[in-house]
Amino acid sequence: MKAVGLVALAIILAVPVFAQDVQTLPAPPSVVGVPFYLDSSAGELRKLPTEPYKNNDAPGVSVFPRTRSVELKSAASAFRVSSQNKIVFVYDATNIPRLYKFTVDGNKRKFEYDKVRASSSTPIDGITISVSRYKETAFQFSSEQPLEPGEYAIVFPDHIYTFGVDGKK
Repeated sequence: MKAVGLVALAIILAVPVFAQDVQTLPAPPSVVGVPFYLDSSAGELRKLPTEPYKNNDAPGVSVFPRTRSVELKSAASAFRVSSQNKIVFVYDATNIPRLYKFTVDGNKRKFEYDKVRASSSTPIDGITISVSRYKETAFQFSSEQPLEPGEYAIVFPDHIYTFGVDGKK
């Protein structure tokens, strides 16, 4: 009976020690419509960069289907993340962002986002993400599958944010 009491006492005393090792999540972002990388190891949110881009969008109506794309004139984003099982981003906005993987060709990155026909356009989905609540006032999202090494874009209605995933070291 004394042994059971000692084990229970040890567990009660150990809980606060283990609780100190659990890192608290950083506060939600104070900027609306900007994605932040959740750096769990540092316990902070890191803002993603936006880069100038060009919409490759042929004007006018065409009877032949075509795609709309975005092109950036650099081979890689300055913002780098190491490859891991789950890469999480946090944002405060009412829109659900879209995630795309760039195709890199020389010193350019490009992704297609829309298929246009004579009378309609159909968005190209990109990478499937899951969205959930982050604390009380923000959201977090991540891809449903681990991201492969490469260049990526997070698209909000009026901005594109970029990051790169490096291979595991």
